[in-house]
Amino acid sequence: MTPTLAAVVGTLYAVACAVFLVHLSKGSPRLGNVGRVVLAAAALAHLVYVGAVFSSGAARPMASIYQTLSMVSLAMVLAFLATSLRYRTTVLGAFITPVTLLFFLGAVLGATAEPVPSSVTLTLLPVHIAVNVLGIAAFALAFAAALAYLIQERKLRTKELGGIFQRLPSLDVLDMLGYRFLLVGFPLLTVGLVTGAFWIVGGATGQPHYISPAQGLGVVTWIVFAGVLILRTVAGWRGRKAALGTMFGFACASLVLLAYVINSFGGAS
Repeated sequence: MTPTLAAVVGTLYAVACAVFLVHLSKGSPRLGNVGRVVLAAAALAHLVYVGAVFSSGAARPMASIYQTLSMVSLAMVLAFLATSLRYRTTVLGAFITPVTLLFFLGAVLGATAEPVPSSVTLTLLPVHIAVNVLGIAAFALAFAAALAYLIQERKLRTKELGGIFQRLPSLDVLDMLGYRFLLVGFPLLTVGLVTGAFWIVGGATGQPHYISPAQGLGVVTWIVFAGVLILRTVAGWRGRKAALGTMFGFACASLVLLAYVINSFGGAS
């Protein structure tokens, strides 16, 4: 049952991605609405898929990096759908859905029927993972706004004022959205970092843990996003610089997930 559901979810995400990309290219409002409907259907199917996986008893929520990837992709979609209703930024689906599809495919193709680590049954680690999932979802939206900002800025600089330029939100709106998403994601990442540090020093198990490359990258990610927010406040960073910093931060966050995926191939829990 779950392989079939996974195929349905993946197909719906792929269709939504295609619709949003055409919407960005052609600018039909109807396509934007269709994209949101398909994406909402994909999110609903994804919820059913998650429920089926967990009810089977084969896994627990976010017990492995692959389940975490699945939950990150779902959180991205739900956050985008909520944001698109409030800010009328449906066109940003063209930037979010490819990332969502990539994360979900990584989750499904890499998933294995592995035993649940005993550490996951404790309270602290699930909290650590959950806040990081929500934080990465917020950073993904900030990344989408930043990428759209750079595209829009280039169109304006080269005076290409038709087509995509008219369909993307204004530079001020994109900059504001990117900043707000960072303000949501950064506290979540901070909580994730603190709970992770508590875990490393043995506060949850009484046994110290080593600092893995993925955890080191997590610290780098926090420093990057902290730097972007501080420079926005102190040095007046706006626009292009803030967008580039945001994109670099999301790249670091994605590398953290990739590091955990690579680590899982080595059999580490």
